[in-house]
Amino acid sequence: MSLPIEIPIRKDGRLQIPALARALALMIGLVSLAACGESPTAPQQSIDRVAAARVMPAVTDARVRLAVGITNVVVRARINHDLTELERALTNGDGQKARFHVRVLGTVISDYRAQQGSSTTDGADATAIVLMLNAVSQVVDAGSDFLSP
Repeated sequence: MSLPIEIPIRKDGRLQIPALARALALMIGLVSLAACGESPTAPQQSIDRVAAARVMPAVTDARVRLAVGITNVVVRARINHDLTELERALTNGDGQKARFHVRVLGTVISDYRAQQGSSTTDGADATAIVLMLNAVSQVVDAGSDFLSP
């Protein structure tokens, strides 16, 4: 034997939801919202905003003027993307994201320089980007020394 469950339906065909069920749904939503608000995925204010503002012109210059000089189109696109994300991270004070993009940029530039060797025409631009990365690395504590061979 099964008990019949009556689902209250209005004349217009919509379900009637009792006030208790609505209040319960609201409470569950508020609790989950509060729990997600303390999530570790939120940007961490882990860098000095004043120091970030000091290196921001160098990052912008690297993105606008220096990255354009990279002859390899794929490397140039990757450098532009990471420089843009680095600017956003520095603006927002997000140290974790800034450190990530500093490391990625360092890897891309060092691999590109190793691949090109001494036969590249954009060596000055790549070196200037490395100098910028070294300055930014000190601000965001990336722990990387891009000037070492």
